[in-house]
Amino acid sequence: MSETTGIDEFYDRADEYMREGRYEEAIELYLKLADVHPENDSIVMSLAWAYRDSGRVPDAVRCLEDLLEKELGRKIFTGFAFDELVRIYREEGNYKRLVAICEAAVAVQPDDVALLTTLGDAYLGAGKSDRAVEVFTMLTEMESDAPVLFCRLGDALIAAGDCDGAEGAYERAISVEPSDAPRFYSTLGSSLSKAGEHDRAKKALQRSLESNPDQPFVHCSLGDVFIRQGKLADAAMAYEEAVRLDPVSAGGYYNRLGNMLAGENHHAMAIEAFEKAVAADPCNPFYCLSLVKSCEMEGLHEKARAIYEKAQSLGVFS
Repeated sequence: MSETTGIDEFYDRADEYMREGRYEEAIELYLKLADVHPENDSIVMSLAWAYRDSGRVPDAVRCLEDLLEKELGRKIFTGFAFDELVRIYREEGNYKRLVAICEAAVAVQPDDVALLTTLGDAYLGAGKSDRAVEVFTMLTEMESDAPVLFCRLGDALIAAGDCDGAEGAYERAISVEPSDAPRFYSTLGSSLSKAGEHDRAKKALQRSLESNPDQPFVHCSLGDVFIRQGKLADAAMAYEEAVRLDPVSAGGYYNRLGNMLAGENHHAMAIEAFEKAVAADPCNPFYCLSLVKSCEMEGLHEKARAIYEKAQSLGVFS
């Protein structure tokens, strides 16, 4: 039997173990293959996936970091290990390591737009908004016809506290792709709202609706801003417009409204919203439980018990 045939047989068996969820047995085979053929990156990558799928993420990271070091030393950067590490570090919220590998990758591929974008996003996640602004500013100069990069620059500027600059960046995105104005204004509004800039967020969302009023989710987002501003009647009207536009999803919209109100401790109004959600979808257990919780928060214990018992009798929680 040739050496290649032996490798293929071991590889096939290891892959079969992976498909069957027999990860430790697959790992054992991949380790044997890697010991005999340490130069074979595909074996090490398969070993990393086996570690990852078995829950041994630190071992997977160790393999991938070794592979990345090799990738960075080659003339052609394949990025296979890099992509896996980016995904893992994002899931873990490990932005320190994410920034480190992104900086290393950009050092060998300084003109790669995708790598630079990932680096900019990593800086944002790490709270290094000024560095993110630098990266996305450079990217918009490199790709002046890419509206999404102006949006990412806008998000970085918001994080850096420059809301005027952010609005200018989003306007630039809209000038590049005017047909996407509703989406860009909506995204801007959401980013501003998350930053606590509710007046600016309201204006952006209203401009989105001026461009296209038939956007139920944007009406909901506008309603959320109104709630944060304490304008509860306006919030209710915004959500009712979303329901009018998309009545099939009424339960979901009312539930979202109820959760937003409850989150701001407006439980009396939240009860009304959850009651509408339950009326729209009586068999949804989450709507019922949210209604019960808000009733409890308002001291309406008898009502909460009655709602819960009725839902039980209807088999909602089965």
